[in-house]
Amino acid sequence: MKKITLLFVLLGGLCSIYAQTVSTGTLVLQSSIDYTGEVLIDDTTVTITLSGPDNLWLGLGFGVNTMTSGGDVVTYDATGFNDRQFLGVGVPPTGDTQDWTVSSNTVSAGVRTLVATRDLVGSDTTDFTFDNTAASISLVWARGNNTDVFGNHGQGNRGAIAVDLNPVLSVNDANLASSLSIFPVPASELVTISMGAFEFENASMEIYSMLGQLVQNQKIDNKSTIVNISALSKGIYILNVSTENGFATAKIIKE
Repeated sequence: MKKITLLFVLLGGLCSIYAQTVSTGTLVLQSSIDYTGEVLIDDTTVTITLSGPDNLWLGLGFGVNTMTSGGDVVTYDATGFNDRQFLGVGVPPTGDTQDWTVSSNTVSAGVRTLVATRDLVGSDTTDFTFDNTAASISLVWARGNNTDVFGNHGQGNRGAIAVDLNPVLSVNDANLASSLSIFPVPASELVTISMGAFEFENASMEIYSMLGQLVQNQKIDNKSTIVNISALSKGIYILNVSTENGFATAKIIKE
């Protein structure tokens, strides 16, 4: 059981190294009013999605667990979408340079769903720097107390949460993962890496030990490639296959 657990930990760690996009998933911030949020981070951009009653202002802060002075926060209120910074507990956050672009703002059946994007690094020193290799992110949230006019959120209308960031597979990643096959398992000298019907360019493979050490790598020019693993010690290894069109991981067992 310990070996299986370690394998899954390493698989998750190695995937996170290469993952281009990570996400908090959809978070239930306040269930009583169906207020939800999501943070999605790729190599260059962060995308946030806020969903809640269209008659309340909605706010989300990044990298803090309270209204710490200098912390980064955004709100959607009666004046629109605003980039702000915290000035301390009990003091309304002030506006700063607007780095966010609203890509979608829809209302249906009294529920507003807003999507906004920003570069990972903002233009103000107080802007939180998002990182798609981070394991987690701290968030604070608040909402208007029966109003969409930005102001004090009122008792019980705020909270803090620390959330794991998990890799998000693109369609191409998922297609490669479903096409990738390794045989034989286990293998003693030669192992065949097949990518089936998956279309790819500039492919390469890397083999890592269970300690996360790179032990072998080479380019892949064909959809079926034979790899000599005779020099490897017996044990379980992690195989990463990277292409311009997708990324996938699998395991190799050397006997």
